[in-house]
Amino acid sequence: MVDHALVEQVLRMDEAARRELRAVIDDSLDEGYVSPEVAAIIDQRIAEADANPDAFVTLDEDERELRSRRRTA
Repeated sequence: MVDHALVEQVLRMDEAARRELRAVIDDSLDEGYVSPEVAAIIDQRIAEADANPDAFVTLDEDERELRSRRRTA
């Protein structure tokens, strides 16, 4: 539970100080966190891959395609 007195203290800080505090808090949190928006995109891409298991390009094919684009550019 959040300490409301602490929240009030934070809200009295100027914007720059609050941004610095936010950065410190963000750095202290689990780096494995994925936002709901990103999780939804990942889930959608997994569903697309599951629905079309033959629709893929190998890494070698992708690298060849990239090399050929670099030569013509």
